[in-house]
Amino acid sequence: MNDFLLFAIIILGLSATIQYFFGVKKNRWLGKTMSAQAEQVFEPKETEYVNIGGAIGYNFTYKLREPWKEVKGTFTLFPRHSLLYMPISLLIGSSDRYYLNLFTSRKLAGEGHIIEKKHLGKAKIEGIEEMHKEEIRRNGITFYLFWRHAELKEALLKTLDAMPDPASLAHFCCFDENKTFFLYLKPSKGNIAGNLKAFMQACPQYFR
Repeated sequence: MNDFLLFAIIILGLSATIQYFFGVKKNRWLGKTMSAQAEQVFEPKETEYVNIGGAIGYNFTYKLREPWKEVKGTFTLFPRHSLLYMPISLLIGSSDRYYLNLFTSRKLAGEGHIIEKKHLGKAKIEGIEEMHKEEIRRNGITFYLFWRHAELKEALLKTLDAMPDPASLAHFCCFDENKTFFLYLKPSKGNIAGNLKAFMQACPQYFR
C-alpha cells in the first residue's frame, strides 16, 4: 500500500468519525426540538417514543383529551451522521420527515386531501380518480386539492391558507372512514410548531 492511499484512508476515516459525531449531535437536537414542539401543541396526557435506529428517528404515540383520542406518528431524520450514505440520500431526495395520524371520536364530514405537487406521485389514495380536483398555488408552490363532498373544498382551502410554512407541507388528509387526520411535513431546521398549530386549529372544522 503506497503512502498516498494510506493517507487517503486515514483522512476518510477521520472525516467519517467527525461527521458521525456532529451528525448524531445534530439529529438528536432535531429530534428533541420537534418532540418538544409537538408536545407543546398537543398537550398529551401520556407520551411514548420508540427509537427506530440510532440517530435515524422515532415512532411516537401521544394519548390526548377529548375530542381527540391519540396521535401516532414517526419522524425520520436525514442521515447526517453517515458520510458515505449522505451523497446517496441527497441524490434520492431524502430529507427530515414528520408524519402523524390524529384520531378523533367525532364523525368527520368526508374525505379530503391537500397534496404538494412533487409528492402527488408517491401518495397512494384509493379512488383518487373519482374525486373532485383543483390545482392551487401558494407561495410559488403548487398543491392539489382532492375531495368527495362539496362542503370539504372550502375547509381544505382554509386549512392550506392557515399553514404559516406551506413549503414544508407535503400532505394533509381528512379521512372519515376511520375518523383520522393525517399530516406529512418536511420541516426545515426542525421547525414544525407553526404548521402543527394550524393543523390542530383546522381539524375541528371537518367535524360533522
